[in-house]
Amino acid sequence: MKEQLPAPPFNSRQYERPNQNWICGKACDGQACHLGPDAKGHCRVTSECQPALELKPGETKGRYRCTRSAESGGPCEPGPRPDGSCCRVLTKCVPQRSLRAKRKTVTISISAFTAAVLLVGICGPFRARFINPGQLSAPHATEAFAKMAGGKSDEKIGCAACHHSAHAGPGGLLTVGFGAAPGPFQLRSLASVKPPGMSAIDDGCQHCHTAHAFHEPNVVRENSCSACHREHQGAGPMARPTDANCVACHADREVMEASVQKGKTLSPAVFDFHPEQGRVLFPVPRPERGYTKIIHAFATDHPEFQVLAEKVHDPDPLRFNHQLHLTSPNITPLKGRALECADCHKPDAAGRYHLSISYEDNCKSCHSLQFDVNNPDLLVPHGNAAHVRAFLRSLPAQYSDFAARRKGITGQREVEAFAQQQLKQLQQSFASGEELEQRVFFGDARNAPVANVAGQGDRGPAKFPGCAYCHTVSATDTGAPSVSQPFIPDRWLVRGAFDHGKHFKVACATCHAATHSRETSDVLLPTKQSCAE
Repeated sequence: MKEQLPAPPFNSRQYERPNQNWICGKACDGQACHLGPDAKGHCRVTSECQPALELKPGETKGRYRCTRSAESGGPCEPGPRPDGSCCRVLTKCVPQRSLRAKRKTVTISISAFTAAVLLVGICGPFRARFINPGQLSAPHATEAFAKMAGGKSDEKIGCAACHHSAHAGPGGLLTVGFGAAPGPFQLRSLASVKPPGMSAIDDGCQHCHTAHAFHEPNVVRENSCSACHREHQGAGPMARPTDANCVACHADREVMEASVQKGKTLSPAVFDFHPEQGRVLFPVPRPERGYTKIIHAFATDHPEFQVLAEKVHDPDPLRFNHQLHLTSPNITPLKGRALECADCHKPDAAGRYHLSISYEDNCKSCHSLQFDVNNPDLLVPHGNAAHVRAFLRSLPAQYSDFAARRKGITGQREVEAFAQQQLKQLQQSFASGEELEQRVFFGDARNAPVANVAGQGDRGPAKFPGCAYCHTVSATDTGAPSVSQPFIPDRWLVRGAFDHGKHFKVACATCHAATHSRETSDVLLPTKQSCAE
């Protein structure tokens, strides 16, 4: 082992003590005394040295020796006085506060002032405005929200709607603050980047958002609502979660793998996505590992939409051809022009989604359910096969009612004569009522023989299309035939949000390839790449 080096030379006379509250007043000139002020800031210097008494062997009185240090010039020539006092008397200085003392004074002053302002603000009459970090979003700033949150009818919205300790006073606020997990002094936990867990504020969210579940049932840990949905960011709609909120979990392999393992222990029934009452959603099978792929950004490694990636088909049994309606010259022009997407797909009141497609609103104007070419205004009822069957089996009464409603015939004999005449005309095309009924239900002809005029051909539109023209119809042992009901979802991407109103400047065909679709099973959703662009 090496020998320990000797300590460097130390001169206590040149040792300045910066940690003391006072320093010598001559320190600015570089001539600070080695003794320095006392603890109360009084100068303790009287002379350049403190003479020392020297006694030689056999002497009783001795003599005084000057002890001035070499740094100060060494022993003075006159030497000490006979009484042992130094002959070089020094003028006392005015000690100054050290930098440490000044910082201490400033720190205490600022802390006291801050504490006073906080006490006045928290305890004063304008407390609510003082502690409010910003305006609430529009949905949370209404009287209706105050009532839903448990407020009284005559009480304006306040902090207590979400913060249960808002009226607890300064002591209650301190209790809540220091009792939080993690607490204000748990610096390591506060510095963690993991999303916070559920808190008392999130319980307030659950009060209004009934049965609100965070993502899928296999989420390992319920995250705080306020971690992604930030309030007090200003009036208007609440800001949507950012990509950083999503990747906090979806970019963590440990979290995703834990979700996979938890999902294996759950029943498949718990993953059924329950829609809101009356809303039809497009069914998509859940992936084997759930929705646990690692994602860092939507535009880079976000997977393709599951509907397109797995080539899921539309289960709607209705026969429909988008290409035919949008591009075929045989389609009757609407108001002098070809059909467009917006002619059928109408926005809802909010402009975000589209209204449901229905026969009455979207199909009836072109596909009327007439069965008698001589009386095109007399229509077969739509939507119920039993009603259609009953209608066809009561044609005499239907013609009589039609004569009174549409033809203006009022006399009993005239009405009966009109009905008999119409039935005879029908018998010229159909041998019996059963044949007419079969034609209405099972007829799927698109065209029929017509007179050849001016070389235009001997085929033309059918006199009327039957139910089978659009629906799948099957016979039953008893009762009316079975007519398939259409399945038209209100939402296609059930776990995603989309606002058509924000994309009104983009043509429909840019995202939806409807002009190339000839089958009802085609799902015309945009690709992830088109959204990322």
